[in-house]
Amino acid sequence: MSDFAHQNCEEWKTNALRKNKVVQKILSKIKLTNFNFRESCISCEHCRDAGLKGGLTTAPEILLCQNTLKTQSEVEQVLSHELVHFLDHLKGTKWDNVHELARSEVRAAKFSLECHSEASQFYEGCLEQPHLCSISEQFKKCVKNRAIDSVKLIKDVTHSKASTIVDSVFDKSFNEDL
Repeated sequence: MSDFAHQNCEEWKTNALRKNKVVQKILSKIKLTNFNFRESCISCEHCRDAGLKGGLTTAPEILLCQNTLKTQSEVEQVLSHELVHFLDHLKGTKWDNVHELARSEVRAAKFSLECHSEASQFYEGCLEQPHLCSISEQFKKCVKNRAIDSVKLIKDVTHSKASTIVDSVFDKSFNEDL
């Protein structure tokens, strides 16, 4: 099972890097930082936490959890999310600062594929010309809820505390460009 899961993860990762327009757009922003990003910066591994799908390590390296990612779409969602964190890391995000973490979680939820299941073509256009896009309240709510859930999990705080932290940075973070 592990070899099969690893093979699938690697194949889905490669497909996402080569074919997914959202992933490619985020990669183009990473390249502008002059960081020599390579496919080897993304690792498919077995994760002990069955609820974890991926993450950003201190290396920095993107971890994809081969045992919990079951589809190409899941890999694309997790990879696009973690690539935004990777970009924010390269731009100097201080991960021990809860407000900077919350800012990155808002950005990752907004620019990744997490809240865009029905509107991927529309969203890809928004990456190119964000000023032409009308963002629905439902989309904003999804982004905020994803960020709250992430801060709650990472910092092991109550929902109320995570909500207060995300609320304090949400509008500014949501309105930032990639």
